[in-house]
Amino acid sequence: MNATLSSARLARGVQKAQAILAWPQAVGADLARITRPRSQQGGTLFVEVRDSATAHHLSMQRHHLLKALNALLKDQPVTEIRFSVGSIQAPPDAPRAAPLPAPDRARARKLVQDVQDPELKQAALRAAEAITRARKWREEQGWRPCPVCGEPSKEQPCRACALTLEDPNVRRAARVVMRAPHRLTEYADSLGDSGVNAARFLALRDLAEQLDVLAVECVRSGHEDAYRAFLAEQATLYLALHGRKPRAAVTRADRAALPERVQQVLSAGR
Repeated sequence: MNATLSSARLARGVQKAQAILAWPQAVGADLARITRPRSQQGGTLFVEVRDSATAHHLSMQRHHLLKALNALLKDQPVTEIRFSVGSIQAPPDAPRAAPLPAPDRARARKLVQDVQDPELKQAALRAAEAITRARKWREEQGWRPCPVCGEPSKEQPCRACALTLEDPNVRRAARVVMRAPHRLTEYADSLGDSGVNAARFLALRDLAEQLDVLAVECVRSGHEDAYRAFLAEQATLYLALHGRKPRAAVTRADRAALPERVQQVLSAGR
């Protein structure tokens, strides 16, 4: 590289540029924003600043700057730094963070409604109000509810639920509740609320895929009774899990929660 630059008579220019290029690293990001190295003549580096007060202050500190700069330069160290006032634009103001909204006190009271101890309830209420403020802020930023836990999230599902969905225990529970939705509550102690919500989400997703396939087969078979009966049975499982209710409590009005294609097939087969 040195031989090539020397043959092209560029070596001297590159050496002069080294101090200018190294300046931001030597002085740090804050000083680099309000200074601009303009040129180098011999061992003197000329630097522009915004105003005379800054130029005077940096001139008093130039021996520290020289030491930091020369530590980065191997050849032809800088022996002097001269500061002058130039056209340096003021750094843009840092954007101000949007203030947190007021807490949702109704939602906060609902979160702590089971707390009985009066002193503990006050502390829990303050914590719940902080949670609701953060939740409202995320909603105002356009974050959508996580399909698993319902909390506003930028990712869909949210990061915590994405990890829970990969839990082998959660996946096993999902396969069970697909066939027996009433067993969902049995996993509350072993999986917790987040695990139960994740198992329900996986089971509903897989049931929806099965229902879609069954609806197509039902149409292809000319609404054969056996296909339609099996489709109706699986739809009942889906609605029981979706509504967190027993199969016997599922009504015809609940069918609005089914995938559209499934609704159409079941309505056509009545």
